[in-house]
Amino acid sequence: MTLHYLPAAAEQGPEPVPGEVPFFVRAEPVGNELEEREPWRGEAEALSEAAAVGRRAADWIRALPLPPEAWICAPLADAVEEAMTSLDPADCDDTDRHGPGGISESARTRLDGLIYGIAEMKPLSPEQRIALFAVVHCVQGIPKSLANDPGTVIEGGDLLAVCAIIDSAIGAARPRTE
Repeated sequence: MTLHYLPAAAEQGPEPVPGEVPFFVRAEPVGNELEEREPWRGEAEALSEAAAVGRRAADWIRALPLPPEAWICAPLADAVEEAMTSLDPADCDDTDRHGPGGISESARTRLDGLIYGIAEMKPLSPEQRIALFAVVHCVQGIPKSLANDPGTVIEGGDLLAVCAIIDSAIGAARPRTE
């Protein structure tokens, strides 16, 4: 096997200066360059609506007919509220477009823990269980979507569509008073 297809050293350009990182490898701005992020069209309104939906969802979870000491009533409800009120489309890694989207590791861990609280849900109706899983799943997905593609999620209306799903799930699980 020959390596004749590789360019000669003279064809590759100048040798890099030792200790200097080429411009295309830098992941952060040089020096004190902090780039001002331009908000997405409709960002403030969408984040405000998401926060309001998160507070409604947390209040609904706290009001579920479970014993007050149930893990779901406080820590899970707090995680839902925290996640939805702290959404941040700029909280992502610009290199691979992944990041927390504004949600803390603590809130993420509490949201992930719902699956371990199924036994505590015995007093809930099937509709309430389904709604609880729908709400938590939507809340888990929003920060990931924001970190992956904030423009589409905000400007394309995906964030508001998921908020509507959360509201619908809560509404479907409320007792009928007809």
